[in-house]
Amino acid sequence: MLTADLVQARVYRKEVRPRYIDTEDEGNLALARELIELFSTHEGLSRRELDNELQELLGTGTEFLLHRSLAKLLFDRSTFETDAPVEPELLRTSVFEAAAKAYRTPAEDRSDPPDPPALSAEESVQQPADSGTNEAEAEGARPFDFDRVAVLEAVAAEHDLEVAQVEEGLYADLKSEQILREWKTCRPRWLLERYNVALAQGVLFRALELEIRIDGGTIQRHRELFRKIKFFQLMHRVEGDAEAGYTIRLDGPMSVFKSSGRYGLQMASFLPTLLHFDRWSLTARLAWGKKRRELGFRLAPATGLRPHTRLTGQWQPEELSWLPEQFAKLATDWTVSTDAELVDLGGRGVLVPDYVFEHPSGLRVFMEVFGFWNKGAIASRVELLREHGPENLILALSKQLATGREGLENLPGEIYVFRASPIARKVLKHLEEVLVT
Repeated sequence: MLTADLVQARVYRKEVRPRYIDTEDEGNLALARELIELFSTHEGLSRRELDNELQELLGTGTEFLLHRSLAKLLFDRSTFETDAPVEPELLRTSVFEAAAKAYRTPAEDRSDPPDPPALSAEESVQQPADSGTNEAEAEGARPFDFDRVAVLEAVAAEHDLEVAQVEEGLYADLKSEQILREWKTCRPRWLLERYNVALAQGVLFRALELEIRIDGGTIQRHRELFRKIKFFQLMHRVEGDAEAGYTIRLDGPMSVFKSSGRYGLQMASFLPTLLHFDRWSLTARLAWGKKRRELGFRLAPATGLRPHTRLTGQWQPEELSWLPEQFAKLATDWTVSTDAELVDLGGRGVLVPDYVFEHPSGLRVFMEVFGFWNKGAIASRVELLREHGPENLILALSKQLATGREGLENLPGEIYVFRASPIARKVLKHLEEVLVT
């Protein structure tokens, strides 16, 4: 992702237009190639060494924004790790303790020079004010001194290390001293294409609302799209159906009362998924700049953005993926599956169940885990599901993804509220309640 200071865009006729680059330009390709080579040659070296090499190339003026942006994208593909034989914090503690012990040792044991003779009262009065004598020394305290080499040797022996290893490891956990352990290399053209997508993502961080139009496509493709929206836990409303096409409205990060930083990242991360489809359009309302001017933003296949991700088939956030495994450990006849079809909600939306629970009696219960939410969105969803949804349904909400200040009281009975992840035994309790009704 690009930080706000790296997003280059202009305003034209009340629309924000990113300054996309030509991915076929030889100058741009040469710059991308040079940066990729620089990262490749610094694998196994410290971040400080890499930063020093990059300093001259990246510059400081606005004409170097592209350079710094490409480097930022390469840093995002890099893994830096602390490289030390012993945890640096433990080494520092050992050194400080050894130094304190050396300082407390009596002077005769440390072969310190004798204390200077005391001055007479008259000599004390005549002592120059700038002689450097401080209050502690005037009272007879000795300066804070010890044999540095001896301290390091003692710590090295304690941890079975060489002195040089102790010195190198003391602050190896500083960001600048961490080692570039590995990084995902890429082609120069891929990096330039990734930059153009990152510009659009940076603009969407200022979105109030997005409207996406999907025309055509298979049921499988539609299911992939909606599951990806759920994967990123975006607040959304849907109109239309598979035959007529879908209009999807997503709340933008600037419309969310809290968690806008995390939500903005989720919104931006969703964009590459849209680029995998053939017939689509995106329009957005933005709160742009320091004055939050309301401006527009548009994207379509003609923009030429290319996806840099794959449709991997992983459609659940990590905190949800473990529920089937935990549920299988319970003593129950219920079984759980994540394989469910889209359920049309009367042309006013779709339901993509996260889980389908089935009882030997033939009873099936769908469970939908809502993403970011507020009470207004939940009230609308419950009303729609009661009118057009399946008969047996549990709607699950995460406390951590609430975007408003409203409390959790007075929520409909079919709602299950969890803190971070759904708990299998509590889900089972809800299922048993459905079974007896």
